[in-house]
Amino acid sequence: MDNVILSSAKKTELSNSRITVLLVDDQDFIGKIVGRMLEPEPDIDFYYFKSAREALKTVNSISPTVILQDLVMPEIDGLHMVYYFRAKKQTRRTPLIVLSASEDPKIKAEAFALGANDYMVKPPDKIELIARIRYHSQAYTHRIQRDEAHQRLEERTEELKRINEQLLEQIAERKRAEEALQLSKKKAEKEREAAEAANKKIMASIRYAKMIQSSLLPNPENIRSFLPESFFIWMPRDIVGGDFIFTDFFEDGFIIAVIDCTGHGVPGAFMTMIASFGLRKIIRDEGFHDPAKILQRLSFLVKTTLQQDTDYALSDDGLDAAICLVKPADRTLTYSGSKLPLFYINNDIHDKQVHIIKGDAKSIGYKKSDLKFSFTNHTVTVDRKISFYLFSDGFTDQLGEKNDRRFGTPRLRELLREICEAPFEEQRMRLLEAFNNYKGENERQDDVTALGFSLSRE
Repeated sequence: MDNVILSSAKKTELSNSRITVLLVDDQDFIGKIVGRMLEPEPDIDFYYFKSAREALKTVNSISPTVILQDLVMPEIDGLHMVYYFRAKKQTRRTPLIVLSASEDPKIKAEAFALGANDYMVKPPDKIELIARIRYHSQAYTHRIQRDEAHQRLEERTEELKRINEQLLEQIAERKRAEEALQLSKKKAEKEREAAEAANKKIMASIRYAKMIQSSLLPNPENIRSFLPESFFIWMPRDIVGGDFIFTDFFEDGFIIAVIDCTGHGVPGAFMTMIASFGLRKIIRDEGFHDPAKILQRLSFLVKTTLQQDTDYALSDDGLDAAICLVKPADRTLTYSGSKLPLFYINNDIHDKQVHIIKGDAKSIGYKKSDLKFSFTNHTVTVDRKISFYLFSDGFTDQLGEKNDRRFGTPRLRELLREICEAPFEEQRMRLLEAFNNYKGENERQDDVTALGFSLSRE
């Protein structure tokens, strides 16, 4: 056989967690040596080709993140292989390490001139080889991700422009006062200018977006004037995020909700804007207070805003939500959920149990959603010792540093049972402490949002 695939791992798409190494060398023993060196590395997929021509034919399906190229080949000169790899669109920017039996400055210079990234004498040292492979692969991966981020940001910038245009149309239709209209136009112009400059100042633009997104969140101090016994956690995975907390107060009660939009970072932040404007329209302009009706109406607004009800829709995004309507005078809490549950505990009971009311297994928005689906309301009689909690799935989905498993709902239930009698600010601190201790040095998987409250604990 002209080529041998030493790794049984399937070819995967380019990502932070996988490294794909392609070795082209006519000497079988070099392939075996390098294969044995890389075999213990769980995140490295290794492909070896003895034939240069076979390697060129197959490289597009492998999508290597690093290429190891022998300098001396019987059918095609190794330096020509460097040229061929650089001529192919698929491997034009793939890191390429030239392997040679000897140190030759002239050959090195020629290899680098043709586009090689590195040079090693074979057989290579195992530690040095793995270190160089990881260095070049990570640099290549980060470059691809950066380019993809640029493209996504451009797409979201266009979406922001469309949203701004819709806002201006709404302002004109409602015939607001001239001063308010002028202020809105200035704000829209600033947002448009910020969007146009996004490609040159990505981080500055994202931080500006965070300021806008933060303005959508309720001020905890204002909420405590209505709910003195409460806590709030909002931790976007990136600078901006796809989670947010929504509140609205009216004469006989208030609505409080946790919303978890598709994705995180910039894509998730754009979805929070659509969802936040939609909730305000539904509750304030259209007068809906029933949680199940709000969810059904929000699904319609998200789907039509993203044109998911058309055959040419590009977006397949949506959100999960938990909405509570609290009427203190009636001592009732009515909850309706789209996948996100409601937790509550009665602190008057000695053997405290954490009750969970699961939301309907339907998300808001998305192309395949059923706009006729009726969400379910659940009503709880509010006792003065009952504590209520809402979480986005970022808390329970977090992977632990020690076992690489989810935090999970059972662990969260036990944690709530342990802390439920503490003051709410202390509960907040203990939830964050437990989350961070479990996460350790792991990256946060998703945005994390949580809230807890009680009508009265006196």
